[in-house]
Amino acid sequence: MSNSNVLISISFLFFLISVASSSSFNATTHKCSLRQTLDLLLFKQNLSSINFSFDKSPYYSPCQDWLGSDYYPIMMNWNKNTDCCKWSGVTCNHYTGDVISIDLSCGMLQGTLHRNTSLFRLPHLQTLNLAYNDLTDSQLPRDFSNRLTHLNISQCGFTGSNSWEILLLPKLVSLDLSWNYGLHMQPDVLKNLLQNSSHLSELLMPQIHIGWVLPTFLNLSSSLKSLDLSYTDLQGKLLDNIFDLQYLEKLDLSANFDLTGPLPNVNTSLNIPLKRLDLSNCGLVGSLPKSLANLRHLTSLDLSYNNLTGILPSFLFTLPFLEDIILGSNTFSGGLPSTLFNHRSLKRLSLGRNQFNGKINGGSSQPSFIQLVNLTYLSLSWNNFTGLWDLDTLLSSLPNLEELHLSNTGLSVVTNNGSSSYVNPNFRRLGLAFCKLTLFPESLRTMKNLTYLDLSNNDIHGRIPDWAGKIGENGLYYLDLSYNSITGLPQFQWDGMEYLNLQSNQIQGSFPPSICNMSRLLLLDISNNSFRGVIPQCLGNINSFLQFLHLQSNQIQGQFPTSVCNMRNLVSLDVSDNSISGVIPQCLGNIISSLWMIDMGNNSFHGIIPDVYEDCGELEGLILNGNQLQGEVPSSLSNCQSLMVLDLGNNNIKGTFPHWLGDLPKLQALVLKSNKFHGPIETPSSKENTFPSMRVLDLSHNWFAGHLPQKYLKSFNAMKNVVKNSTTPTYLSMGGMYYSVTTAVKGRDLEFPKISVDYVIVVLSNNRFEGEIPGIIGCLVSLKVLDLSHNSLTGKIPSVLGNLLEIESLDLSWNQLTGEIPQSLAHLTFIGFLNLSQNHLVGRIPSGRQFSTFEASSFGWNPELCGLPLPTKCERRQETQLEIDGDGDGDGESGFTWRVVILGYGCGTLLGLVMGYVMLSTGRPKWFNAIADAGEHMIRTRHKKRRYVYIGK
Repeated sequence: MSNSNVLISISFLFFLISVASSSSFNATTHKCSLRQTLDLLLFKQNLSSINFSFDKSPYYSPCQDWLGSDYYPIMMNWNKNTDCCKWSGVTCNHYTGDVISIDLSCGMLQGTLHRNTSLFRLPHLQTLNLAYNDLTDSQLPRDFSNRLTHLNISQCGFTGSNSWEILLLPKLVSLDLSWNYGLHMQPDVLKNLLQNSSHLSELLMPQIHIGWVLPTFLNLSSSLKSLDLSYTDLQGKLLDNIFDLQYLEKLDLSANFDLTGPLPNVNTSLNIPLKRLDLSNCGLVGSLPKSLANLRHLTSLDLSYNNLTGILPSFLFTLPFLEDIILGSNTFSGGLPSTLFNHRSLKRLSLGRNQFNGKINGGSSQPSFIQLVNLTYLSLSWNNFTGLWDLDTLLSSLPNLEELHLSNTGLSVVTNNGSSSYVNPNFRRLGLAFCKLTLFPESLRTMKNLTYLDLSNNDIHGRIPDWAGKIGENGLYYLDLSYNSITGLPQFQWDGMEYLNLQSNQIQGSFPPSICNMSRLLLLDISNNSFRGVIPQCLGNINSFLQFLHLQSNQIQGQFPTSVCNMRNLVSLDVSDNSISGVIPQCLGNIISSLWMIDMGNNSFHGIIPDVYEDCGELEGLILNGNQLQGEVPSSLSNCQSLMVLDLGNNNIKGTFPHWLGDLPKLQALVLKSNKFHGPIETPSSKENTFPSMRVLDLSHNWFAGHLPQKYLKSFNAMKNVVKNSTTPTYLSMGGMYYSVTTAVKGRDLEFPKISVDYVIVVLSNNRFEGEIPGIIGCLVSLKVLDLSHNSLTGKIPSVLGNLLEIESLDLSWNQLTGEIPQSLAHLTFIGFLNLSQNHLVGRIPSGRQFSTFEASSFGWNPELCGLPLPTKCERRQETQLEIDGDGDGDGESGFTWRVVILGYGCGTLLGLVMGYVMLSTGRPKWFNAIADAGEHMIRTRHKKRRYVYIGK
């Protein structure tokens, strides 16, 4: 046989073998088993995957972004007539027919998976992905196949805290439990996962509550490549060996607010492939260690919202692949290193809200950042730079820029509004507040995709050009032009606008009707302008979404627009300081249940306050001051358990004191001044701890009578707080808006645009109160202002008023007080205003540092008073001795006396001990012996003291 024939024969033989093998292969290929098919169909039966709604579930929104809005439920083709291995999302072993992988992510599943769900019975399952489905209240199974390598149930709504040990699977490679808010994991389970899962390379657990106090070191899994423990309530010091994971590529521990300490050093002996590092929103301190320069593969660094200090190190810009540097909201200082401007690979740079300073341009108006041509995001806001930047040059030099934030940088930004400069067509967000702009930038005209524009707090004059009403076409949702000098507006053409702030300009004319077409508006603020006319009924067109409506301080006339009553999502309503007349409509009750704040003050409303407060659980502020309202305070306000501010001042409201307001646990400010209230302020005998949060009380200019409300004063617990929690001022607000109040301080009405929660005020002046000043007032040690003037109070000034160490203004004038001025008042170190005039006080005016600053008018019309600053001199007429008995050291160097005990009894034992400790630890004040005159009989006579009696000359 020839060689060619041999070759042909061999080739034919191989062909036969191949055919035989193929036939054998096809013959042994298995379909999905009946048992597994039934398990999958039962799983489908227990879930609803057809009747879905994007609007009802938050789980689908990412899927819409990825797949579009027209994708379909993934289990539609699951039926018993086809092989389950051919179903969407199902993968089988080709040789055995066993289901080994199920991917139902974005599958439009709805329902609840229980621990015995048939899906978990598949014995050979290796990969399970249920991400982004609405499986609310589902639970982890009691058992999984030991073959499982990949599990993803992110953003599904799983809950529970038991059976976590099931996740300690020997072959587990990837575990994603992200954004299941109801899941709770025990710290020891996480520790075991990190240390004992030898194959684990991806562990993603953001928003799972763990609350682990980290040890200093941890034997971390060497195989881990991606670790995300953000929002897991980790506590303690950041692990010292966190950068010892030699295969780690992504580390995210962000939003663990109690995670503290400095950034640990990077192990220089390891070539760590870390690419993404996110430690934002933690409690990190200190400066950036130089060893970070060893992370040569780093592409993204986010350390924002920490307490990091120091300068911006130049070594960051030697990392060759670094594209994102996010360091905003720290306390970095100093200038920017020159190496920054040579780092051409930089795409995102966020340095806002730090303390950077100095010139950036070296005197040139061309920003140095124009060299960073790959920048897509730049934020320098809220720093202390100096210099002048040309906006047109910057925008035309950065062709990839999509976001620019220069608000309150200290920079001056100019625009020549010449020929239109090139702007990236994808430019989306621009923040130029506090940039000293004088012109509305022409370059905005070409920003077809702009969504966010902030030009507030500049010096833009005149009318906004007509073309500005089309900026961003219909994509602009945020526009802030507040605090400029704008006089006119264009026709707005933004149906999708959500936030429109035009306050504090000089805009004239009627209400812009084009606003009524903004059907998605959440906030509308046109306050402090010169609008006139009526509020149009067309406001009803935007009732579906509007949450904040602020029209205050204009010249709007007419009656309250009833179309506002249809705005069911409204949370803040402010139409104050206008000329709106008529009655407050009953239809306001339609939206009370959603409102946080109502401010209709300083208008011309009349009639009674509508009794529509049956469902007002969210209402935090009700301000109706400065109108012509009559009738009584509606008792249904007692249902408003969240109420913090009630201001009904300057009306014609009558009736007795609404004592039921004392049951509101959060009420901090009550202003009923300048009305026609009358009668005694009585406390129901069964009531205790009323008004526990009260900080501002103004009942002045009414006809209240009887004794001062001692029981109420005793229960003002918030006024007894002597401990300040923070040096940063906190202001009284309701519904996110600061409370503005005008009240009597230092003898005149003083306006507070916003008032600190530490500024405690009690004003009961210009009433008909009588009797003595109760000593319990001395326990209100946080008082800043106390005004009891223009009443008929009698008796002595209580010495315990000397306990009011924070007092700045004290007015007891125009009463019938008698006796001497207590020496204790002379040692009030913060008091800047004192008025004791028009009383019947006698004796010498006490000497003291503060008293020497007061004028004679502070003590005038008290004929029996003498001493500076009055012209009447005092003479010593006689000298007497009083025997006061102690217990050996009762008045001695130890400083402890029965007066401290008496003080504790009068103000509450705990408060008394705290005050006593403060007094004694700082040395016994000279006035200390006078603070408890009421308990003097408890001290037995022993030590001798001298008291001099003076008469006027």
